[in-house]
Amino acid sequence: LSAHTYLARNLAKLDDAEITANRNGASNDPKADAAVKFAVAVVQKRAHISAADLEAVKQAGYDDAEIVEIVVHIALNTLTNYINEVAGTEIDFPVIETSRAA
Repeated sequence: LSAHTYLARNLAKLDDAEITANRNGASNDPKADAAVKFAVAVVQKRAHISAADLEAVKQAGYDDAEIVEIVVHIALNTLTNYINEVAGTEIDFPVIETSRAA
């Protein structure tokens, strides 16, 4: 989270409102909001999403390849988080306290 927040601010140039929305499972951009909510559903439901979850992200304008990309990003972030937890990686970014997504 610390690295992602740093990169969101300094590389992606997201404002604090967008970063806060993202940390709470949403986005201030309607299309991105659908992707973030879909990602939250995938994680919370351990990929056992409903047809409505899939339809909502498609209705927002995401095609099958983009939906696969969202799932790949979830898997990659989960993998790197697990590796860093097991390795006890020291955080070398400004530390951000965690919160649960909505």
